[in-house]
Amino acid sequence: MSGRTSRALAFVVQRYGADVPGGSETLARSVAERLGEEFDITVFTSCARDYVTWRNELPAGRSLEAGVEVLRYPVQEERDLASFNRFSDTLYGRPHTVEDEIEWLRRQGPYAPELVLALQERKDDFRAIVFFTYLYYPTCVGLKAASERSILVPTAHDEPPLALSIYREVFRLPQAFAFLTVPEAELVRSRFDMGERPWEVAGMGVDLPAAPDVEGFRQRHGLRSQPYLLYAGRIDAGKGCVEMIEHYQSYREGVTGPLPLLLIGQLNMPEPQVKGVRYLGTLPEDEKRAAVSGASVVVCPSPYESLSIVMLEAMAAGVPALVNGRSEVLRDHCVRSNGGLYYESADEFAAVISLLQGDRSLREALTEAGQRYVRENYKWEAVMEKYRRLIRAVSA
Repeated sequence: MSGRTSRALAFVVQRYGADVPGGSETLARSVAERLGEEFDITVFTSCARDYVTWRNELPAGRSLEAGVEVLRYPVQEERDLASFNRFSDTLYGRPHTVEDEIEWLRRQGPYAPELVLALQERKDDFRAIVFFTYLYYPTCVGLKAASERSILVPTAHDEPPLALSIYREVFRLPQAFAFLTVPEAELVRSRFDMGERPWEVAGMGVDLPAAPDVEGFRQRHGLRSQPYLLYAGRIDAGKGCVEMIEHYQSYREGVTGPLPLLLIGQLNMPEPQVKGVRYLGTLPEDEKRAAVSGASVVVCPSPYESLSIVMLEAMAAGVPALVNGRSEVLRDHCVRSNGGLYYESADEFAAVISLLQGDRSLREALTEAGQRYVRENYKWEAVMEKYRRLIRAVSA
């Protein structure tokens, strides 16, 4: 093995690629490409593109992507989500053994032991190793193999797996932490002993939109000048989409001239057959930006979030966000920014949409406050400097 160099960094993340959706995956790629301007980055990841099955869709081996070296390793077992969910139900809130949790982690995936072995073999090559997302096998087992100069970006939220005993070691091993928000940092610090280890609320940079083609988006999807609600992201029950559709049905029944609800992203549940709901598929990034910029309201229904990139993108574009108030992170964004509103029931969901449609001065105030919040708190250069500080700390 070669000696550790001042320019070599490793990133470990469950999936990676420009066409791989997901918040933590997008964060990892964005940070890797920007740090790649001053460091030699090697990404250890799986061959999966799809987080539901972890099916090997991308070729194993080495590739160079936007100046970043990417090493992909095969997933040994595809995941049957229904079977995995049934197994999970036997763990959460019930007596079980550590062995049960280890079996749960393997089933959770992506189970890629070759990735961990390669990381362990090369760990001394790197000035620092940055792990993204506490939840999955590459981080959970990878930290045991290479914790000495590790930084964990947990992307944690208050969900059942966080209480499993195996994660006590996951949060004990890193030498430093990068959090996305203040509520995430407070959650982790309340659950785990961080001691004197360095940490930063690094967040994520948000690029302000450069004149997206909103009119072209409207024409391509037959919207003309009609205002619309938008959900952008993974479309599944875990993201609060089932409840959002139910709330939307109630909203339609109670108003005259209800706005349509557009859904864009990967569909991981049956396509909703509800009047007013349109699924547009997975769109290219520039088309997604246009969809966000043209929306009247961007809805963020997930009760579990560690940041919400789409909420920040909406604010940057001058579009009010309507978020699930049960998510502490999303609610905190609204309170800190005064750039969004939140709901905790179907009645509140409907009332806020009607309020935003009817009160122009409120929309303008939310727009101005949201754009200021993103501008002041989510600049990429400030984010990168926090990562640099953590890299210096763990490699000292």
